[in-house]
Amino acid sequence: MALHLDDPAVTDLARWRKLAEAVLKGADFDESLTSKTADGIRIEPLYAKAEGRAPIVGRPAGTPWAIMQRIDDADATRANKQALTDLENGANGLTLVFKDSIGANGFGIDAKTELVADILKGVYLDAGIDIALDCGPRGRNDAHAFADACKALGFPANTVRVRFGLNPIGTGARIGAFHGDGAQVAKNVSAAVNDLIGQGFKGPFVTADGRGVHAAGGSEAQELGFVLASAIFYLRGLEASGIALDDARAMIEFRLASDSDQFLSIAKHRALRKLWASIEMQCGLTPKPIFITSETASRMLTTRDAWVNLVRNGMGCFAAAIGGANAISVLPFTNAIGLPDGFARRLARNTQLVLAQESHLASVADPAAGAGGYEALTDALVEKAWSEFQSIEHDGGVVGALQKGSIQARVKAVAAERHAAIENKKATILGVTLFPDTNEKPISVLAPMPAHTALENTHFEPLTASRNAEPFEAKMPKLGAAS
Repeated sequence: MALHLDDPAVTDLARWRKLAEAVLKGADFDESLTSKTADGIRIEPLYAKAEGRAPIVGRPAGTPWAIMQRIDDADATRANKQALTDLENGANGLTLVFKDSIGANGFGIDAKTELVADILKGVYLDAGIDIALDCGPRGRNDAHAFADACKALGFPANTVRVRFGLNPIGTGARIGAFHGDGAQVAKNVSAAVNDLIGQGFKGPFVTADGRGVHAAGGSEAQELGFVLASAIFYLRGLEASGIALDDARAMIEFRLASDSDQFLSIAKHRALRKLWASIEMQCGLTPKPIFITSETASRMLTTRDAWVNLVRNGMGCFAAAIGGANAISVLPFTNAIGLPDGFARRLARNTQLVLAQESHLASVADPAAGAGGYEALTDALVEKAWSEFQSIEHDGGVVGALQKGSIQARVKAVAAERHAAIENKKATILGVTLFPDTNEKPISVLAPMPAHTALENTHFEPLTASRNAEPFEAKMPKLGAAS
């Protein structure tokens, strides 16, 4: 069935459906050509142009995103060499991943001033390099280690561009405990922020982080709802500490995971900007563009046929870029196997460089604007995420909802449905459940993945990270220990 662009069937959805049904020869239209997301959002086979839709204001047109490279190696000499190599070969930002943070993946650096200073030796922190901290449960110690390292290296606080990543809500959800009740958590993080402001740092200081929800198997709307609830928690706490509301909102950074479902990932980034703008208006503020950091998703990575992770990461990075992320971090393709070596780090860096410098993805502001499919997905995610946010607020805010276990219960239900879909072959994982490589050889890493240790002193059920492929990889023949 050939159609030409001037054929009314191309633009007349009713006529197109009749033609499609004729080709289906009696097969059910919905079952054959539509699907639903984990949030129950219906995906149509065809969308009309979304008329009158303006671009969502985010990263300015032509402004590239920051290409971030992870520093998670506790060996200071090796980590310093990695940082310098990354910056000399195209990266313009470093993420210091501290132990027990959401992104640590079993590794990470210690909160020691001397160690951080050694890692950053030779890095010109006053030259416009983006620095982000991925803080653990005691984020104030991590922040102080970095701040003191800046002093030791001779860089005044007001010359360093750093996002401190204080994240007591996200890390508390991961370990199943907070340092005190909600009021005490807010007081502690606000005190840390005011301390850093007093030292001359400009921030942002706290992060509303959805990666933990995503890593635990949550849906796009669940991730967004958690991010909104976390940001509101921080906004209220900062304002209560004496910081003007207009200033407080600029102190919050937003972090999302971006996976290989590029359509939903693009829509998720766009939806977050619309959702937060709505909250700003309800606070009596004129909306301003927020800073979104995106990280390719850990849950989509596999240990088997890990080369396919390069494709997954490429799609996740593409989605984050098109969705308007201000900074992007691509996980090395061996990240699920162990501590990545220089080759894996180079491929992670080059994934971004190719998309930024050869594909020119930053040239257009919000290229999804006006596209019917993306606009419909964005609108649907805004609605679903707002409902999730309201549920969290109804349960006492993000701290109260986590302590009750309501967030965890909803995330577990979605994760179970996804696992069942893969088990029943309604969804597949390339290289694991589909086309596994029977002649696969082990892949080299600097250090194997540490053994999982059970959490202690939990006060509520934690959001436990799990890769989609894990249960199925466990059933596959062993390759032997990674070197």
